[in-house]
Amino acid sequence: MIKVFNSAYGRNSEAREIPLDEVTVHTIKLDYDGAPYMLFEHADFPLGALKAQFRNDVWECDLD
Repeated sequence: MIKVFNSAYGRNSEAREIPLDEVTVHTIKLDYDGAPYMLFEHADFPLGALKAQFRNDVWECDLD
């Protein structure tokens, strides 16, 4: 699951969970701190790839 949310709206923003089998993963790499991230696309977000970071045992995508 990828948790998609927008922290710009505060802690009360609505989060959405998208199953990994519904996304197209383009890249999975490590950032400069060694934390994993992925670039993915989903039909509900048609403007391009989104970045999700693996934090607290969950993939999180912040749209801020």
